[in-house]
Amino acid sequence: MARQDYWVPINRHELIRWFKGGNSASFLQSPLFHNVILNLLVALFYVVGIKLSDQLVSTLLPGRIAPVWFPSALTFGVFFHFGHWVTPGIILGSVLGLVSVLSTFDPPPSIAQFLVLETAFAVANTLQPFVGDLWLKNKLRSLAQKESVTIIKNSDSIQEPLSILNPFQRVSTTLAFVQGAIIGPFLSAVIGVTTLLLLGIVARENFFYSWITWWSNSVLAIIVFTPVLITIRFYRFRRDHLFSTKLIVSIFLTFLVWFLSFHQTYPIAYMFLPLILFVVFHFGDFFASVFVAFFAFFAIFATAQGQGLFYHDSGNNSVIFLQMFTAVISMTALFFSAIIQEKKIAQQSLSRAVKNLENEVQKRTEKLASVNRSLELANVELGKLAHIDGLTHIPNRRYFEQQFAEEWQIFLQKDKSLTVMMVDVDHFKLYNDHYGHSQGDICLTEIAQILQSCIRQPGSDFVARYGGEEFVLVLPEVDQSGAIAIAQRVKTALETRNISHHAVNLAGNVTCSIGIAVAHSRFASSKETLLKQADQALYYAKQAGRNQYFLFNHSEEGINTIHGPS
Repeated sequence: MARQDYWVPINRHELIRWFKGGNSASFLQSPLFHNVILNLLVALFYVVGIKLSDQLVSTLLPGRIAPVWFPSALTFGVFFHFGHWVTPGIILGSVLGLVSVLSTFDPPPSIAQFLVLETAFAVANTLQPFVGDLWLKNKLRSLAQKESVTIIKNSDSIQEPLSILNPFQRVSTTLAFVQGAIIGPFLSAVIGVTTLLLLGIVARENFFYSWITWWSNSVLAIIVFTPVLITIRFYRFRRDHLFSTKLIVSIFLTFLVWFLSFHQTYPIAYMFLPLILFVVFHFGDFFASVFVAFFAFFAIFATAQGQGLFYHDSGNNSVIFLQMFTAVISMTALFFSAIIQEKKIAQQSLSRAVKNLENEVQKRTEKLASVNRSLELANVELGKLAHIDGLTHIPNRRYFEQQFAEEWQIFLQKDKSLTVMMVDVDHFKLYNDHYGHSQGDICLTEIAQILQSCIRQPGSDFVARYGGEEFVLVLPEVDQSGAIAIAQRVKTALETRNISHHAVNLAGNVTCSIGIAVAHSRFASSKETLLKQADQALYYAKQAGRNQYFLFNHSEEGINTIHGPS
């Protein structure tokens, strides 16, 4: 966004209000006053530029040829920053400044010729920066659109929106600046010299010579001096000791080259070229433009004094050699600066792209890590779901088989017992038929909770749903007495819970039958055998009338008749 500027546009309604009832204080603060000051300053510097250029013509260079037309540099620069708002100042400066120039014509122009010349020159001098600036701004606008740069017009400023872009940071826009510096003076010279021809002031055979003189003087002024007016806005002061040291050394070397070339006439003027390249590389486009402008100005001054390598008896040759030298130096500095700035911008863009890519990779990596963590958690949850019975929320048969196999391997390595207990809910089919499946599910869930509450800590014992209304308990390092104690605990807890089961009798509650098998190292055969023994004990418990537990006995008697209280 364009920065807030002191100069603001003239508002028609504010102007009317001021003329109707404004006072001096309000006028000093009005936009009209600010614009008047701006245009008066432009007109003043325009007149000074004309005087300076005319001084070089009238007293210094032979042949009455001005090597440079300073107002052209001024108008292009202010037009770049302020656009059409400075048109009144350019016209006023042109009219006032050319009075003294036109009065030197021999013979002096008539009043009518004077008015025609002033009008034509004012139009030409206004059209010149307008066309050049339009050409440059079109290129800057295309660049802004290409690089997605947002240009916002500040309604409180006459600052040109596109002037926030430095045209000397791209080779393409630098070329557009040079093209604008060529095209604008081309039209201006056509208008001015054609007017002189029509009024009979310039002979037909001198038309081209007069046109090329007008055109080249304006082109050189714009190329050499306008970059200072444009780049000064983009300069940022640096507090750097090394920077200051290099700058002082560069100024000294520039003065030395100028002095030896234009006062001592040593043929080393082009030594300024590597020096200006050094300035461009280390100090940027603003200082490079300043160095070129000062060197060119003093070179012009010295040549006009009849000193230096470019002075010849022929004024035309002096001007041509001087213009060629300053043009080469200036355009070399401009394009070299543009190449460096373009490279820096490309490097910055690449660095931003790499940084953005790194950030994107980091984000993707973090996202992938988060997804992996989520997948791991999901896998854990899926594993749990695969091992957990959906109804009772205790381990299912699959988990029992895995865990039982692990416990069996541990049992084989240790000289200790391993107990398996099969639990079956008595008359559960009748319960389901009488109370319904929903109530049957609740009953199984309650029994699962009772079984979990009766075992030791979950890290050693575990309960699983074996299928339907049947449960299984694995009790590592539990002998016969311990198994009987747990079975009795289960019966007692179930009786305490008092789950009604009127399908059997009116006073009945839910009971269970338990089959117990205890493995010892000396009787160990296989885990399948142990499970089968527990199932056989359960069978005998149910055959004996249910609501009791039986323990499989490894003695010769087979099945022990010991049972808990009914």
